[in-house]
Amino acid sequence: MGVRATPALPKRTGSWDSDMTYHSLYEDDDDKKTFFVAESGVGDLEGSREKPKIALTKRFSWLHPLVHLLPVGVTLGILQLSLRWVYLDDDTRYDTRWQAVLQFPAKVHEILVVGSLSAMVLHIFRRMLVNSKGIPLGLMVGAFQIGSAEYLISKSFVKPLRHSLMHGQYKTFLVAVALGLAILFSFLVGPASAGALIPVLAWWDMPRPFNDSLPLTSYIGRSTSELYPLTLQRSSINPDCLGDDWDYQGCPAEGYNVLVDWAWTRVKERYRYNVTEGQHYNPVMLSSFSGQVQREIVTELMAAKNSSTAAAITATLHSSALALTDALWHYISSNVVGKINKVKHPKLIVSRDTPVSIPLVQVQCVSYDYGKARSGNPPLTFETSAMVDDFSNSGSNTYSWMDWVVPDAEWNFTRPLNITKVRWVDAASIKGTQGDPLHASLAAIVTVPKSYQFTLASGPKIPDQRSFTSPCIIDARWATTDVTFDTTDVVVGTSLTDWLNSANLLTGDVDVRAKLSKWKISDPIAISPDWAATLNTVNITTPAADQGIYLGLDFVERLIQEFVNVREQDDGTVNLDFYPSSGQTTPADIANDLAIILSTTIADWLSRSTFRDTNFTTVLSAPAGPDGAVSTVDLLIQRSPNAFRTAQPAALLAADQTPVVFRVQRYGWGYGLNTDTIWFSVVILLMHAFLVAVYFAYSFVFWLRAKGWTSNAWGTIGEFVALAVVSPPADELRNSGAGIHHSRTWMTELRIREAGADPERLELVVGRRHGMVVPTDNMVRIDKAYA
Repeated sequence: MGVRATPALPKRTGSWDSDMTYHSLYEDDDDKKTFFVAESGVGDLEGSREKPKIALTKRFSWLHPLVHLLPVGVTLGILQLSLRWVYLDDDTRYDTRWQAVLQFPAKVHEILVVGSLSAMVLHIFRRMLVNSKGIPLGLMVGAFQIGSAEYLISKSFVKPLRHSLMHGQYKTFLVAVALGLAILFSFLVGPASAGALIPVLAWWDMPRPFNDSLPLTSYIGRSTSELYPLTLQRSSINPDCLGDDWDYQGCPAEGYNVLVDWAWTRVKERYRYNVTEGQHYNPVMLSSFSGQVQREIVTELMAAKNSSTAAAITATLHSSALALTDALWHYISSNVVGKINKVKHPKLIVSRDTPVSIPLVQVQCVSYDYGKARSGNPPLTFETSAMVDDFSNSGSNTYSWMDWVVPDAEWNFTRPLNITKVRWVDAASIKGTQGDPLHASLAAIVTVPKSYQFTLASGPKIPDQRSFTSPCIIDARWATTDVTFDTTDVVVGTSLTDWLNSANLLTGDVDVRAKLSKWKISDPIAISPDWAATLNTVNITTPAADQGIYLGLDFVERLIQEFVNVREQDDGTVNLDFYPSSGQTTPADIANDLAIILSTTIADWLSRSTFRDTNFTTVLSAPAGPDGAVSTVDLLIQRSPNAFRTAQPAALLAADQTPVVFRVQRYGWGYGLNTDTIWFSVVILLMHAFLVAVYFAYSFVFWLRAKGWTSNAWGTIGEFVALAVVSPPADELRNSGAGIHHSRTWMTELRIREAGADPERLELVVGRRHGMVVPTDNMVRIDKAYA
């Protein structure tokens, strides 16, 4: 059986050179069309066909800007919540289900903003389509994919981007980059909308926490110079704190028992808990008012790469600030004073206008074998390389490069080898190796026992009682810092102690001076040896069970003795051995522990140095009457009717009063500019508003021009596909029915023109049809309707 030949199909004008080519059917091809009529009987197709429309118009439509103004309006509405610091409710009362509900309007806002971006891109690309040069096929596809991450890695975007850059088509390259940035920007809109619309859980300032908008100003009954003295002598000690009354409430040495427990615990931590240096617990001192609120004494070791030992640095809240905070909060919580009484979780913060200072103490020691030092020729020197002298970034730190000679008379004399002793030395008597004066607060020579064993050639081990001499430099200052009291906690903290508590300064990589420069730090406090000796030489009653090596010791010696072990030898002799908390027995470890003990003790003494007999007063009313009298309460006796008085403002502002104003914050849900997330949201959303403003200005200026126009044509992918379907085929897209691979294909320019044979129609011109299409011919006309 033969094969029947297939008749050749006639070729169409403008078709490809293939035998079977798809070509769109126009009105004059009605005889080749097949019409499907619905069974419902709707047979009049003329009535259902599209009517001619104007593609470009000079007429300005006020509805068109709504696609941009609506999301911008919503943006401004959302952002005003943060700009006005709107507070919703306290944490315990807020229904967290709102967090999920608010995701929906955030998503709607994202859709509106992305729609606005798409409209801006389409307007610009629409201009390129009707202009002479056109727009590459790959980029035109992206106009309908704003928000699509897949498009950014697709060939339709990557190939035009790379091709235009490699071939010097920089205008096309910039258009591609702008399109890519618009798509990337659309990715950020969603998180920005959610970040701006969903409230955050944080601390929020209360603008008027007290009745009559009063700040409830409090006063510490001492002048600033008394509260933070820069000179301390024996005469500075309250007479009530001398002799057997040294441990009275408010006296500098009142913290003795707490510090003894701290020293004991630090020793026990060495082998019971295996803690690292940064894990040691901080001693806490209770408020003298309620005995419930506390302050921490925070001590850390800081190392320097050019120093053989580390320096101890200690900070703690001033006892007067602790007592004032405790007493004020007790008054607030016990009386109706304003909106703060309704807050579930408030925090008190000392205002920046009335800052509080706290003691900041540095101590560095270096340990020498007493026997070897006496037989050696070089003089003993103090070590200060790990300490900071000048706390400004511009000054010179003389501590880091100077050596200081230990006065020979302070240590070079005969004494027992098994004693623990502290000698206080006037810092003014210490000179550098070149005769330079030492600008520190105080110095100390600490003696501790050390026990070794050496083995004879015959085999027996012989105990060897030795002694170590440790010269120490003490640098004490006042540091201005903020004070915060979370009323659900028991510790009143400061930013300085919080930083010190979290810092790891032993690596030697931290620029301590730069870190501390953000706090205002005073010159060194001049501490006389008799002030330290008086506080140290107290009449300590030692229980019978603790007598022995602890009997007759003074304050600091008693703390040091907690680190001393009793070693009984086979021959019945007893040696004493200072064993550092690090578990290592090197001279550097001995020096580090002594520095920690001294800095902790001196900081606590300074905190209480002027606390005894200090009064605390709070103003309860605005000035009234011709003399401007105000109502006040004596916080220390606030439960007594005698606590409430009338005072003149001038008396409260006298030189012997230090004002302290507390701000109030509450913990809950709200809007503000206090997080990085909200700033990200503000920047992203305002960038869109800025783009809209620029776009409006650009569009308006273009519309005012003689050839300017507006248009809603080809605004969807469906309309663009419809235009492509009714347009002639393009030889440039041959073999692209199953995909496009070449960059040149994606770079093919698209233009919209009047049809050459029928100027009443529009068609999508792909490329130039072998040079037959002139880019400036058959341009789309303004206010002309096209079929």
